[in-house]
Amino acid sequence: MRIPRYRVIAERLRREILARGAPPHQRLPSEPELARRFGAARETVRRALAELQRQGLIYCRPGVGSFVAEPRVDQDLDRLFGFSEFMLRQGLRPGARLLEAGVLRIADPQSRVLRELGLPAGSRVIYIRRLRTAAGEPLVIASTWLPEARFPGFLRNDLRRQSVYRIMERAGYKPTRAVETIEAVTLTAEQAALLGVAPGSAALLIRRTGYANGVPVEYAEDYYRGDRTSFRVRLGEFGAAQSGG
Repeated sequence: MRIPRYRVIAERLRREILARGAPPHQRLPSEPELARRFGAARETVRRALAELQRQGLIYCRPGVGSFVAEPRVDQDLDRLFGFSEFMLRQGLRPGARLLEAGVLRIADPQSRVLRELGLPAGSRVIYIRRLRTAAGEPLVIASTWLPEARFPGFLRNDLRRQSVYRIMERAGYKPTRAVETIEAVTLTAEQAALLGVAPGSAALLIRRTGYANGVPVEYAEDYYRGDRTSFRVRLGEFGAAQSGG
């Protein structure tokens, strides 16, 4: 089957960008320049650029041009890391801006937070909301709830500089297992402003319940920028006795 012309152009541009190690935010040639170079219609070039944008390799500013995007942060979901530890493994400097922190008493028996933490109505929980950064760039809006009874004095720690998981570990309740769900969402105006993107931009919402010694000790809702993050899960083979369906 013949490969569409715009995909051929997109692949050639992708290889060139990667081969020369083009730095983030470097401007690409204009659509007319690319059209002349590839002997293609501008609409074909426009589709090729849209394909590269879909892949997260470039971004476009209407009326200005196309630019090389920041590289995506790839995260493995089959291993449990705190944000700081994971960024360091990626060679990126982790950071945090504290947005909110306090203790809440949740009265609603239908509260998702209480349900995930296995707590009765009226329980007190520690609430932390932070803007997490990688190499100084905003990447995640992270909201975390912890059962107050298990973490006395938690809020006396420096939450701007210390890893939440490290503090939990000192208290004897660092999660060793977690259940996560991923949902595609669009950002509100407030969330977009924090992450430095346009309102309505795509994001990935990861909800996580962390367990220590079989007991739920953490519930989190993290909004990841859709243009900078991707997630990877390793799947094993089906056993001989299993059948697909």
